[in-house]
Amino acid sequence: MNPVLSETLPADTPQTSCRKCGNCCRQGGPSLHDADLGLVRTGKIPISSLIAIRKGELTENPLVRGVHPVGVELVKIVGTGREWDCCYYDVKWGCTIYEYRPLACVLLKCWDTGEILDIVEKETLSRLDILDSKHPLVPVIQEHERIFPLPDLMEIRGNRGRLSYQLEKELEKLVRGDLRFRTRVIRDFDLKLSEELFYFGRPLFQLLQPLGAFVTESSSGIILNWQAVRR
Repeated sequence: MNPVLSETLPADTPQTSCRKCGNCCRQGGPSLHDADLGLVRTGKIPISSLIAIRKGELTENPLVRGVHPVGVELVKIVGTGREWDCCYYDVKWGCTIYEYRPLACVLLKCWDTGEILDIVEKETLSRLDILDSKHPLVPVIQEHERIFPLPDLMEIRGNRGRLSYQLEKELEKLVRGDLRFRTRVIRDFDLKLSEELFYFGRPLFQLLQPLGAFVTESSSGIILNWQAVRR
C-alpha cells in the first residue's frame, strides 16, 4: 500500500511526479481496459467492486470537457461516499491495491495527461468480455439490453422541462419494467446490490433523476414527476 503523504513544495515548483495528494482517487474509480482482464479473472478486483456504465449513459468526457454519452460500454471500479471516491482509496494509506492497480491508474499523471487521454474509450472491457460465455447471467444481460434499452439521455437533458406527455409515460413504463426485471433476477440468482450494479448498471430511474425526474412511489409502482421541473 502506498501511504498518502502530500509533498510540501514551493508553489511555483513545476510538478514532475506524483505528490500523493489523492485527488485523482477522489474523482471516481477508473474504467477497466483489456490489460486489466486478468485482475478481474483472478479475483484481485472482484465483480462486486465493479459497475457497468452502459453505452449511452451521460458522463464527463475529458476529451471534450463536458457531459456526453459514452460511446462504448464501460466497466469501472465503483465509488463510495457523496464524492464517489474510488472504493480502493483510503485516506491514510492511499491506494489499497497499488501493486495491482488498473492500467488507467498506472498511466494517470495529473501533470501530464497525454497518456491517460489516449486510452479514453479505447480497448475497454465490457461485461461480456469479463464473463465466461457460459455464465448463466450472460443471456440475462443480453435480454435486459434488448428489452430495456437506454433512451436518448442527451435529448432528455436538452429538453428538460419540455418533454411530451407520451414520452414521460414511456419513460415511466420503462423505469417500472427495469425495476421488476432486476427484482426477479436478484431473487432468482440471489444477487447482492454490488453485483447487480455490475450485471445491469444503475437502474434507469437513477439515470433520469439528474435530468429532472422527481421519483416517488405508489401502490402501482414508481412515479416520475416531470411537471415539478416546469414550475
